Amino acid sequence: MGKVMKKLFIILILFSPLLVFSQTRKLIWSDEFNYTGHPDPDKWGYEEGYYRRPIELQYYTVNRLENARVDGQHLIIELRKETPESFYPTSINDEWHRYTSACVNTRNTVSWTYGRFEIRAKLPKGKGTWPAIWFLSPLRTPGIPGPHDPRLPDGKIIPFPVQEAGGGESGQGEIDLMESWGSSPNVTNVYIHGTKGPNPSAHFTHKDDIYNEFHVYAMEWFSDHIDFFRDDIKILTYTKDETSGWSFDKPMYLLLNIACGGPDEPAPDDSNLPQCMVVDYVRVYEFIK
Repeated sequence: MGKVMKKLFIILILFSPLLVFSQTRKLIWSDEFNYTGHPDPDKWGYEEGYYRRPIELQYYTVNRLENARVDGQHLIIELRKETPESFYPTSINDEWHRYTSACVNTRNTVSWTYGRFEIRAKLPKGKGTWPAIWFLSPLRTPGIPGPHDPRLPDGKIIPFPVQEAGGGESGQGEIDLMESWGSSPNVTNVYIHGTKGPNPSAHFTHKDDIYNEFHVYAMEWFSDHIDFFRDDIKILTYTKDETSGWSFDKPMYLLLNIACGGPDEPAPDDSNLPQCMVVDYVRVYEFIK
């Protein structure tokens, strides 16, 4: 083999994995957050208020830069302890309920069935913080409303039925790609809801810094299984099992948020606030056969 041919052969061998890789999936949706101001309204909407998950302490605000903003490089979701001077008006305006945050989502813009999902993020730190990267089905269980305007014409919040633990939206399938509780430092979790019996889960203890360094939280969703990753480490495979049920053959949408307190997390140390989840990018790929 001549020197030129040998060099070409070596280059082909070295880069053939990349060629194969590029043929197996295609980028179909993303936000690189290379703009400033509010999250792109063509891609993101908001939850609002306490009523969605009333056992938590935060009030989710809409179009409020203090809680959700893009700085030209990143999406920043901020959990804040408000002061009487800065407090965002809510339906429960008292000393206990003075935490605001944001839950941005693609509920009314786009949903997907199958594919690879990558979210590169840094997490908030400290007791009381509960960040999540997760997916729900727009096909709600009976009695749970679908798309809605943030408020009624008179300005009041639209009333929603109380969702019991483990029910509501979760009954149509829920994928928690990443959940982290501040009182369990350096641990992230994967949970799958909407199946019979115990919820499949994985708990990953990080040896590196998840608060000041970016890491990729990813899942590859197929018709018969879902793989979950932290960077290049696979942490869970969930395989379709008809005996336990399978809720993951229909579209789902993405949510990014920081909750405050809740059933598994105490109230925060106010001196540690504000805390932010910083998202570098969100990328969605479809698999190419």
